[in-house]
Amino acid sequence: MRSIGSAFRSFTAKNSKSAVFVFVFAVLFSGFLISIHYTTSQFYQNGRRSFARHRYTNNIINQTCNCKSEKTGKVYDFCYTDPKNYSSVGKKFDCVHVDTLERLEVLNYREPLPTASELIKNEEEIVFVSTSSDDHYQHSSKSYESIRKYYPNHKYILYGLHMSPDYIERLPKDTNFEFRQFNTAQYPEYVSQWLQYRFKPIIMAEVSKEFPNVWWIDAHVEMKQPNVIKRFFEEVATNRSSDDFSSITSFQNTGHSNFAVLFPELLEYFPSNSLPLLKTSEQVAAGLIHIPRTEQTLQIFKWYVLCALDEECMNPPGAQIYCKFGPNRYDYFANCFRFDQSVLNVLLLNQFQDPHKYLSELGEMFGRM
Repeated sequence: MRSIGSAFRSFTAKNSKSAVFVFVFAVLFSGFLISIHYTTSQFYQNGRRSFARHRYTNNIINQTCNCKSEKTGKVYDFCYTDPKNYSSVGKKFDCVHVDTLERLEVLNYREPLPTASELIKNEEEIVFVSTSSDDHYQHSSKSYESIRKYYPNHKYILYGLHMSPDYIERLPKDTNFEFRQFNTAQYPEYVSQWLQYRFKPIIMAEVSKEFPNVWWIDAHVEMKQPNVIKRFFEEVATNRSSDDFSSITSFQNTGHSNFAVLFPELLEYFPSNSLPLLKTSEQVAAGLIHIPRTEQTLQIFKWYVLCALDEECMNPPGAQIYCKFGPNRYDYFANCFRFDQSVLNVLLLNQFQDPHKYLSELGEMFGRM
């Protein structure tokens, strides 16, 4: 059976900057409705763009997607399937990454794992985690100080991105502060290309092995108000406790859609079920997120980390971070990509269909430096 995406076509008129026509086909088979799925691919020439169709093979049960661990003998599915359209299956990831994901305990986690609701009972369990390179040290130290203003005794882990001894010597002398130099030797060499942001999902997975309640905060983010953890726990308990909500939570939005910063090559790995949803959904920031170690979190992180380890998934050809937004920040492609952030948003949006399912209302408690 062909994917609905194979029937999707759209194009840009020769003298128009952006004229996109979307055709959606719904098919009814044997009394049930097949989810609509279509994806786009993108080509650029002289500032114009067009979209052509991607084809995906229906391999819901497809042995070619299997990867077997040489260490444990376990078999894993390395082809992502759109959770809203099981006939839409992405490009297979390389089986060479099985060992890494098992080492990170993203695939072979010990059960049972707690739910997000069970992890919001003890504020002291929160561990703050961040990263810094030499050129980000000034921002990183201010971010750390903003947290210490309200949480002087919580564990804080800083991962160094090849930080030099001179900067390491400047780090806080704090019994609850821990510095870890990120060991890139056990990952592909392109993980060390910091502006591709592959390090973030990998470090998140590393630290989540040890601590079930991680609060990730980028070097450029500061905490501005007290009682953040308490208010967040109350928010989860009151409004976000059902399985309809993501266990992973962002605290800031970006002011633009997912579509605006999406290189469609990413959809070869993670096919989307709705182009209009990508345009209307606001992308959330990946620089400030709560990561509880739950089964739901690890199901997302399997693909998040695999994408970081793949050479092109998190860095599609031509991807660059500088955007040129059109008349609005939703309907027009800005010729840029948000790397780890774009990947995480596609995974969360595919799963939950609504950014409010993974965005906290407490964003005003933080600021960007």
